[in-house]
Formats: sequence, structure tokens, C-alpha cells
Amino acid sequence: MRKILYTFLLVASAMTYAQSKNQPVVLVDGMLASNSLIAGDKKNIQSTKVFKTAANLPQNLKSFEGLASNGIISASVKENYYDRISLEGLNQQFKLNAKKTVYFDGQPIKDTTIQVLGNVLEHMEVREKDGQKFLYIFTTPQVSSENALK
Repeated sequence: MRKILYTFLLVASAMTYAQSKNQPVVLVDGMLASNSLIAGDKKNIQSTKVFKTAANLPQNLKSFEGLASNGIISASVKENYYDRISLEGLNQQFKLNAKKTVYFDGQPIKDTTIQVLGNVLEHMEVREKDGQKFLYIFTTPQVSSENALK
């Protein structure tokens, strides 16, 4: 029975990861965010715009062209009371080179001067890829198989 449960959890986590890779990037006032932030704080959202391709991005979002493969949702808020930090700062907190690529919900981001809203940082960890260490940031909680069994 446990083998079936472990197999199910493995398949479910793989499907969740695959789905998150196909989600559009969410920006709030030009900072990386998440769909859950927009959904959870609807009263503070002033407007949202969806850009399906990089070709139709406005000038102020051109720096996010490389992340637009699945589209971009850009929201502006009435009041920006969110915590924020640069990807450089997060890299440094994890004792990595400030300019090192960061993976944000599976998307590699090379421009570490980009700001991210602290309110969406559910899980962060350093992982090794191709013999190098990178910071991986997730905007959804990561459930370990131990916690899933409880």
C-alpha cells in the first residue's frame, strides 16, 4: 500500500511541477510575484493586463522578454505594502554569487537585479544542476512525502 502511495505522490508532484512551468510569469508593479498573491489580495489590485507573447510587451516590461514564453500577467496595485528583495540579495543570503542565475518557479532568471515580492516566497533551496549550485524559489509550498503521509 505504501508503494502505491509513494508512486502516487511522485506522479502528483511531477505533474504539479510540469504545470507550474507552463504558467505565465506574474509581475506586480514590475516585481516577480505569483497568481496566489493576486487572487488573495483582490481588493488591492488596481488593474491587470495579460501579454501572451513577448512581441506585445510594453517598454517598461521589455526586461522580462526572456520570461514571456508562457505569457506575462502584469498587475498594478493601489498600495504597494509588500516586502521586496532583489534576486541578488537572495543569492547572497544563500551564500551564492549575487549574479548567479536563479530559478523562479522553474524559470531561469539571469538578471538578478530583478525584485521579487517577499510575500510569495513559500520555499527556497539551493540545488545542484550540472555540477553548479543554484537558488530555486517556489511560490507554492513544497510538500515532502513525510508530511503528505500525516
